[in-house]
Amino acid sequence: MRDRISFFVATGCYVGMIPGMPGTYASLATTLAFYMIYRISFRILPELHLSAICLITAAGIVVSERVSRSLGQEDPRVVVIDEVAGQLMALLLLPINFLNLAAGTFLFRLFDIWKPYPMRKLELLKNGVGVMADDLMAGVYANIILQLANRLVHR
Repeated sequence: MRDRISFFVATGCYVGMIPGMPGTYASLATTLAFYMIYRISFRILPELHLSAICLITAAGIVVSERVSRSLGQEDPRVVVIDEVAGQLMALLLLPINFLNLAAGTFLFRLFDIWKPYPMRKLELLKNGVGVMADDLMAGVYANIILQLANRLVHR
């Protein structure tokens, strides 16, 4: 039962099982879910947003390690919980509008694929930490650019 739950969580509710670009699909699904939660509640509390990132990251470390071990791969493509955490990091403390959501998703995926310094080194960390760390850094990079862009636009 633990393996099934770990697989379900690690694959982002099975989004990682969709053939093609599972990381991109997970980023898009995360952005859509984030926007739907925002529309239902009419706001996203920063403390809950940050708490969700922390909880998903902690769970992601555990489940991605478990699934990686069971599949015999270091960072299986089906594991997309790292994209979920990284995408949420990219959107942290930003105004919720179409431009920020689209740019946040695009920038996160760009950095996640490109892996500028020191992201590649973060992949070398052991077990689930390495799986999660580079995507969180991609989210941080995307967020910094979006924070700067929003400040420039709203001057």
